[in-house]
Amino acid sequence: MKKKILLGLSGSVACSKAELFVKQNSETFEFKFLSTHNGLNYLSEEFISSNNIYSDWSELSGSPHIELARWADEIIIYPASANLISKISSGIADDLLTSTILMFSKPIYICPAMHEEMYVNSQIQSNVLNLSKNHYIVGPRYGNLDIGDKGLGRLIEPDELLGVLNKQKGKIIVTSGPTYEEIDDVKVVTNKSSGKQGKALAIELSARGYEIIYIHSASIDHIPGLDNISFHSSNDLKNKILENINNTDAIFMTAAVSDFTVKKSSGKISRSNGNITLEFIPNEDIIASIKTSYPEIKCIAFSAQVDDELNFNKINTKNVDYLVINNILKNKFGSDTNKVSIIDKQHLIFESEELDKNEISRDILNALEY
Repeated sequence: MKKKILLGLSGSVACSKAELFVKQNSETFEFKFLSTHNGLNYLSEEFISSNNIYSDWSELSGSPHIELARWADEIIIYPASANLISKISSGIADDLLTSTILMFSKPIYICPAMHEEMYVNSQIQSNVLNLSKNHYIVGPRYGNLDIGDKGLGRLIEPDELLGVLNKQKGKIIVTSGPTYEEIDDVKVVTNKSSGKQGKALAIELSARGYEIIYIHSASIDHIPGLDNISFHSSNDLKNKILENINNTDAIFMTAAVSDFTVKKSSGKISRSNGNITLEFIPNEDIIASIKTSYPEIKCIAFSAQVDDELNFNKINTKNVDYLVINNILKNKFGSDTNKVSIIDKQHLIFESEELDKNEISRDILNALEY
């Protein structure tokens, strides 16, 4: 028996992808369609004439929001505009689509599509985070947008949505941001990592249909829609990875882990004490330790270097599967661009141009076949 999908459509030029999704999967799923009034403006005449697309109570008799919610195995909003996301988050039911969503007893799939400026707006981010507590947020991804722009907000592709529905892809841990090693109860040793590359990788992997555990420094923003876990110290980071490692297929160790920990003093060291000497202790190599304990997990380490050396000694010492190398003198911490090389234990397998970190994430995942 075909799975019954109620496809919700909203006002976005990306509705063309919904048409393609239906065309590609009409033999697999049984579809019914609800659209916002604005959504109808972005559907082709051929699609409208070939399908019964309802947008108003007057088009159906009885209590269609009840009947449709009970008919559907899944509800997918593809694409989900900023306006529709905000209405669903607030529990507004002022049309047939939003009323049906409120009637549905299971989590729904929400696929955002909008310009980057809209998606990163603090109110939309708050709404997406709120929805992620009870629903599946799928995407968006970085890519080409309307009017020739490029940014974060592109609707995921039809084949990616299908992969999410079929749960074809596995669980991946992505770490991001700097660690903080305590000097005393007030001061810390840290580094300049912004977490931007790790964040971009987590977003891109999520858009490709993977289950993402995003373990990030407490100092950087979470990603709405993902399973967010924050850390402070390197030991905290390791523990958070181990707490979530069951059934993990891969770890992208993008976090900038301190090379040293500090022998901590209790309380607060005062300047009145005069000069002080800190005792730095070489830190554990977390990803090497995890790879030793869990050899079946594919481990991708990241190496921030001050040169362009293809560090085969480092990857073999760590015994990880891949090493992603970037030169932080040329592409400094906190910048929006990066240039990377990827090696396995014997070969250079990819070298990028200097690109936006979102595009670098796409190239890294393509090179590693994710």
